[in-house]
Amino acid sequence: MYVLTLPVLRKMLHTAAVDLKENVQYLCELDSVAGDGDHGIAIGHIADILKSHSDDTTIATMNLLLEGIGDAFMGVNAGSSGPLWGTIFAGMADGIDDQQELTEIEFKRMFAQAKEDFMDVSKAKVGDKTLVDAFYPAVGAIAETEGSIEALLDAAAEAAKKGADATADMTAKFGRAKNVGERSLGHKDPGAVSMAIFFAGLAKGARA
Repeated sequence: MYVLTLPVLRKMLHTAAVDLKENVQYLCELDSVAGDGDHGIAIGHIADILKSHSDDTTIATMNLLLEGIGDAFMGVNAGSSGPLWGTIFAGMADGIDDQQELTEIEFKRMFAQAKEDFMDVSKAKVGDKTLVDAFYPAVGAIAETEGSIEALLDAAAEAAKKGADATADMTAKFGRAKNVGERSLGHKDPGAVSMAIFFAGLAKGARA
């Protein structure tokens, strides 16, 4: 049976935080095409929260770790990223009990719950050029893949990247970007790209 432990989850989140932080400037540049240019700023705050919580070894269970991160994300005041990421992490926390390790089935349930909670607050669908284009395929890949936690995350990272890359051929239907219409064509959605970076970081951290 494949199991994810709390120390490995911390390492995964820490690695994702580092990778997100390294891409702040790139994400701002992407967002400047059709948005306010501040998506990278929001992701920088999200990365700082991820890092500080994942490095805090006094947090005793996965549930408390994810719940604390989700609560902190809700307070990020820079566009919609904080509340959206906060909803995802709150959903992850909702999907598990107060525990220190997860089986493969529990890991899948955690992400399924995150998607379910997210769907309650966002009407965005795949193809609308939002973070959903990376997030939903990643969760789908986790659900459909069998094997180790690493295998599940590798599949998720690949699906998220493919989804984010595909947004370059889409016209935005949500947020400020929808107002520029065709001008957003040829450019990836920053929200989808940051979500893809996050899943790639999780996969890398799980193997570190």
